Amino acid sequence: MSAAVRLVICSCLASFSLANIAEENPLVSMNQIASKPPFHPCIDDSDCSDQGSGYACFQYICYPWEDESAVEMSDRKATCKSNDDCETNLSCFRHHDRRNIHKGLCLEEIVDCSEGGRDDCKAGPNKECCNGQFCCDSVYFEQLRQLPCINHLGCKDLGYGNFCCPDKTNSSLPTTCCNQDPNPTTTTTTTTTTTTTKPKPPTPQPQESTGAAWLPTSSLLLIFLTYLSLAALSH
Repeated sequence: MSAAVRLVICSCLASFSLANIAEENPLVSMNQIASKPPFHPCIDDSDCSDQGSGYACFQYICYPWEDESAVEMSDRKATCKSNDDCETNLSCFRHHDRRNIHKGLCLEEIVDCSEGGRDDCKAGPNKECCNGQFCCDSVYFEQLRQLPCINHLGCKDLGYGNFCCPDKTNSSLPTTCCNQDPNPTTTTTTTTTTTTTKPKPPTPQPQESTGAAWLPTSSLLLIFLTYLSLAALSH
């Protein structure tokens, strides 16, 4: 048997072995994902409305809790009402709207990151903090960041950015979370030149004159003596 034929046979056997391994180890965790996760990401039930009827948001994935027939067998989650309905390594996660959503999903034990955010996830395999509460895979985290936002506070609270920003290339697209302020504050510096003018000296005001103030003193004396002389002659 030639070397080329042996090489081809070995390659075929290796491919067959890898295929068997993949079949024996199906995707059982929503955190064990490839480049595209099997479930649509969600922040709340409104993000699942376009998936069809019977979908609800569990942690951060949309899942058809009423009818999972459309989900691949390897991706299906066991439904539950309590932990007793789940396998030993899984917990029953119930939806907050129990009045309308009567079943939960058997999921991996929750690692809560509501206090420290991403820092709370360092010890586990899922390094990101989804929806501000659940440690998750980075692929889900990045998809959640692309969901529409309402305001800056919502983005900060969920840990997806500091701002709710419009799309830079198409204003008709929904706003998404980002870290760059879409409306930065512009500081304008104005230089003011002040000219100091020395005050003019006050203009002296003319004084009002009284009856005979304009007459010299000698003239007044002469008039007084004339008056006395006339008074003596009259007597």
